[in-house]
Amino acid sequence: MSSSKSLSTAAVLVATLSLAACGTGDATTADSGGGSAPASGGIKGGPGIDVAAKTIRIGDISALSGPVAVLGEPLSAGRRAYFKQLNASGGIDGWKIKLTTKDSGYQPQQHVQQYTAVSKEIAILNSLGSPTTKAIQAQIDRDKLVTFPASFDSIWGADPQMAPIGTPYSYDLANLLDYYVASVSKKPKIGLIYANDEYGADGRRGYDAAQESLGFEDVGQLSYKTGDTDFTGQVQKLKSAGAEGVVLVTTPSATGPIVGTAASLGFTPQWLLQGPAFLEQLITKDGSSGAKATPVAAALKGALVTSFAAPWGAKDVDGMADMIAAHDKYTPDQPPSIYYTVAYAQGKVQAELLRKAIAAGDLSRAGLLTAKENLGEVDLDGLTSNPTFTPEGGPPSTKSLITQIDPGVEGFLKPLEPAHGSKAADGLEIPES
Repeated sequence: MSSSKSLSTAAVLVATLSLAACGTGDATTADSGGGSAPASGGIKGGPGIDVAAKTIRIGDISALSGPVAVLGEPLSAGRRAYFKQLNASGGIDGWKIKLTTKDSGYQPQQHVQQYTAVSKEIAILNSLGSPTTKAIQAQIDRDKLVTFPASFDSIWGADPQMAPIGTPYSYDLANLLDYYVASVSKKPKIGLIYANDEYGADGRRGYDAAQESLGFEDVGQLSYKTGDTDFTGQVQKLKSAGAEGVVLVTTPSATGPIVGTAASLGFTPQWLLQGPAFLEQLITKDGSSGAKATPVAAALKGALVTSFAAPWGAKDVDGMADMIAAHDKYTPDQPPSIYYTVAYAQGKVQAELLRKAIAAGDLSRAGLLTAKENLGEVDLDGLTSNPTFTPEGGPPSTKSLITQIDPGVEGFLKPLEPAHGSKAADGLEIPES
């Protein structure tokens, strides 16, 4: 087998790796039956709330199998670690958190089924993915269930039941392109490869806004379907068009084979990765520093990434030591990942929401929504951008952390600019949900 073919084939194997699901803890329902009157202690209960036992159940519909299991596993592990750490330190004013974790395999229909199974038993929901969360959005709104999407789609900012954190995909991509275009001496030729789903559509929205604002030459917008492994056609088209920069609105299972195929064809553009396109396991086999490099690590060196969380092990991040301590104690087998970090940070937001609702004496779904809408800015200790929640809604943040892939640094991401904004992003409007 030729070395170039080996590179492309190995990239597919590396990027489509999936992690085995770990235990999800006690899944037994414990709630107050949605009582509408204040219960003992003056706390008003609701679904997922056991006032007598002072427990709160949070749901997590993740992807522990299927094409994005490599993302779903660290997300679920980060939440588990945060709440185990929180419970061990006394919980929230004595209230303890129980997680109910379900696997939907990143399949919208399975996501609907899992939602139906847990929705009456939980106080708050975590939901992985844009197309999957969109599939249950109408039910979430009907059930008045505060939901934290593990997704950065722009539409979540227009739905009062949603509690997104991080910069939306469209804003992130507009900011990334603004940074890149400003770094070159002339208007470059740029192409886009994007997932043919809600995630890809939001990234494309940011790409179009940036093209209109910045005036770079768009040489092609090419889609793919989740689960595709052959990207030769897309790569050859952009190579033939002379693309100097290539934007990837992809998941890692596509990023690896795209970059590997390009390298095998001698195509070496400036890679521009929307946050979910990156995963540490694209650089080393297990995502840790010092491990064996993957076949695509060299080709990805220098790629620009809009990271939605601080690089693993970053010394100047206040919350990093506590998170790594939780990781090492509760989920030591989980490889380092920015997905773990963002899920741990989401746990911090959920704890603040619950703390506010407990102080108000109302853990009903209406009380939780009121607490969410009046949280204001939540300090996440540098793990990711601080989100702001108001009754008016809107994007939780509009600035982007611009990083560059460097296999020689901890976490493989070297920060270039911590909060890059752009006129293109400022001109975006949140679409109707």
